[in-house]
Amino acid sequence: MPARHNLPTAHKQITKTHTILTYLDPSINSEVQNLMIDVFEAIKTSQETTLSVTELLATQSILENIFEMVKTTGFYNEDENFKLVKAMNMDIDGENAEEALFNSWGSMVKTINTAASQEEFNAKFALFVPIILKRMTAIN
Repeated sequence: MPARHNLPTAHKQITKTHTILTYLDPSINSEVQNLMIDVFEAIKTSQETTLSVTELLATQSILENIFEMVKTTGFYNEDENFKLVKAMNMDIDGENAEEALFNSWGSMVKTINTAASQEEFNAKFALFVPIILKRMTAIN
């Protein structure tokens, strides 16, 4: 099990790659989780078998709410989180804006599914929010 360190405003986890992941501030964790559920429910309501750009774009306002909430806690300013977002943003791309959005979404789903706890799941999701919003903005 990864080592955990209790810090004044955040929990940190050392992963197998030795990258430190800071968890969300406990004061917003459950609200972010509820909004995250709203994102997945909005996508799940589709009758289509494949995910469309329109479905992803329909979640933009929810993702913006998550981003603003998380940003106010300093989560994105944490040195390791900032480095992770920057690295993921450079690593995930596509031939066009739509492909970049799909690739970002797919990478996020793959990453959050490796979480060992709900707190880790929420934090990993939050790390991808600015990347996905950037891809959405490129389409709009």
